[in-house]
Amino acid sequence: FPVTIGCLMKICLLTIATNKYIQFVEPLYETVAKYFPEEWEINCVIFTDHEVETSDNVRICNIGHEPWPMPTLKRYNYFVKEKDFILEHDYCFYLDADMRIDNLVGEEVLSDGIVATMHPYQSFNTVDTMSYDRNPESLAYVPCGEGKTYYAGGFNGGEVNSFIKMAEVIADRVNTDLDKGIIALWHDESHMNRYLLDNPPTLELTPSYCYAEEFYGTDYPYEPKIIALKKNHNELRS
Repeated sequence: FPVTIGCLMKICLLTIATNKYIQFVEPLYETVAKYFPEEWEINCVIFTDHEVETSDNVRICNIGHEPWPMPTLKRYNYFVKEKDFILEHDYCFYLDADMRIDNLVGEEVLSDGIVATMHPYQSFNTVDTMSYDRNPESLAYVPCGEGKTYYAGGFNGGEVNSFIKMAEVIADRVNTDLDKGIIALWHDESHMNRYLLDNPPTLELTPSYCYAEEFYGTDYPYEPKIIALKKNHNELRS
C-alpha cells in the first residue's frame, strides 16, 4: 500500500513471518491499508527467512528460522535489531502475521506509553487462573496472587521510546533465561506480562484488537477489529 504524503503520524508495524507464516503477510497488509487511517504514514518491517520483494514502505530484516518456539520467544531480540529504524517513528505496533483487520483501527490505539491488548481467552478468568508463568526460576515469573490483567502477545505497541525500552528489557530477560536452559510458559507473552505487571500500560485495549476468529457467530461481547485467524498451529510450525 502506498505511503501517504504529508502524514500527521509515522507508524511502524512489525511482523515476524518465518517458514510457512510468510503466506499471511500480504493478506494482512491489504487489510491494514484498508482499515488504518489514510493520513498515517505506515512503514512495515518484516522479520523473515524468505526473499521478499520490498517497497518504499516495506523493510526486510533477515533472520534465520529456528524450531518452535524460538521465532516467538526471541521476537523482542529481533525488534531491538531494528531499534534505530523504529525510533524514526512516532508509534510502533507488533502484529502477529496470522491476523486480519476487519474494522476501522485509528487514533483510539495511540498512547504516550505502552499499549496492550486484553487476552481474548482470559478476559473473564480470575487472576489465579490466568496463564502467568509460575516458575520461580524464570524472569517471567508471576507468583500466585499477583497479577491483574493478562495481555495477548498478538497486538501490542505504543510510543516508540516506551516500546523500545520494553523490548530491550524483555530481550535481556529472555536471553538470561535461555542461558540457564529456561523457556517461559508462553514464551515472549509470559515475559511481556511480567514486564507489564511492573510497568502498567498507559492504554489497555479490549479483546476487540485480538479477536479470535472462532468467536464470530457467538455471543462473545466484544466487537471484532483485529482478528487472530483460526489455523492449524502444528502444521504451520512443522
